[in-house]
Order: sequence, then structure tokens, then C-alpha cells
Amino acid sequence: MSKKVELSEKEQLIVKEIMEELGLKGGKDKRMVSTIGKKLNFDRQKMIVAIKRAIIGRTAETLNS
Repeated sequence: MSKKVELSEKEQLIVKEIMEELGLKGGKDKRMVSTIGKKLNFDRQKMIVAIKRAIIGRTAETLNS
């Protein structure tokens, strides 16, 4: 169903580092980080802010269900 995000080795390394830094695990989180990275041209600071906002939104959505 979902499309795989194609990343270079450098981009994969950035995704892995950010996931470790934020304590994220799993395929859904990796796909989210990769997609946000593509949209923000892998600007590390912007990515971290956007990922945190996405996690907060996802958590709030779960609580309201």
C-alpha cells in the first residue's frame, strides 16, 4: 500500500541517527522520518522539530479516539 522512500546512503545515515537520538523504532517511524527528511531536504534541525510535532499529533490523535 505505502510507497518505499528511496534514500541515498548519506540520507539513510541521517535517518538512522535521528531515530536513535529521538528513541524511535520500527517501520512506521522510519517511514515518517524518511518522508519528513525528503520534504525538508534532510536539514537536521528542521527534521527534528517536524518529527517531534508529528509524534505529538499522532499521540493526541490516539488519545482522542
